[in-house]
Amino acid sequence: MAGGVTPTAPTRWPWALGLSAVLGALFWFFARPDAIGVLGHGGGWLVVSGPKLSGPAAFLVGCAILGLAPAFAARPILGRSVADLGLGLGDWRRGLPLLALGVVVGLAIGYQSATSPDLATVYPLGAATLAPAAFTIHMIAYLVYYAGFEFHYRGFLLLGLRDHLGAGPANLLQAGLATLVHLGKPHVELAAVIPASLLFGWVALRTRSIWYAVAIHWVVGVALDYFLLIR
Repeated sequence: MAGGVTPTAPTRWPWALGLSAVLGALFWFFARPDAIGVLGHGGGWLVVSGPKLSGPAAFLVGCAILGLAPAFAARPILGRSVADLGLGLGDWRRGLPLLALGVVVGLAIGYQSATSPDLATVYPLGAATLAPAAFTIHMIAYLVYYAGFEFHYRGFLLLGLRDHLGAGPANLLQAGLATLVHLGKPHVELAAVIPASLLFGWVALRTRSIWYAVAIHWVVGVALDYFLLIR
C-alpha cells in the first residue's frame, strides 16, 4: 500500500460513482421533494413525471433512494460496513463546537434566504404550515430526508472513498454529484451547492461522522421554511 491508497482503489470508486449516478437520477426524476411539492401546488418551474406524493412521503422516498440503497451496497461495493461510513458520533470534541457554530450560521442563512423571491416560489416543500402538528411532522420528515442525503454524499461517497482517492478528490467528487441533483433549483440555491457541499464534506472528514452536517443542513432547511411561512 503506497501513499495511503489501497490496492483495490481502481475497482472501488467507479462502482460507487456509477451507483451514485443511478440513484441520483432516480431521485431527481421520481422523488425530489421540491418537484413533488411543486406538483402538489399545481405546477411550477420544474415539473417532472413523478407520483404526486405529499411532502413527508416524498422526503421518506428520497431517503430510501439516497440513503438506504447505498447502505445495502456499502459492503459489496466499498468493502465497508455502514458503521464505518459516518454513522457514529465520531470526534465529538471537534463536532460539538462546529455544530454550535453551524446552528447559529444556519439560522442566519435561513432568515436571510427567506427574503429571496426565487426561493419563495419553491419552498416550503409540500403543504407545510405553521400549525404545530403539521410543522412538527414536516420537521421530522425533513430530518429523515437529510439523514439519507448526507449519508449518500458525505458518508457513502466521501468517507467511503477517502482511503481510495484521498480526502480532497473524494470531497470534490461528492460535491460535484450533489450539485447534479440540484439542477433546476433556484439560481441562488444552485450557486451555494458547491461551497456548501465542500464545507459539509470538510465537517464530515474532520469529525468522521455525518451527523453534524445532517444537523446543520436540517437547521438551514427548517429555518428557511419557518421564516418563509411567517412572512
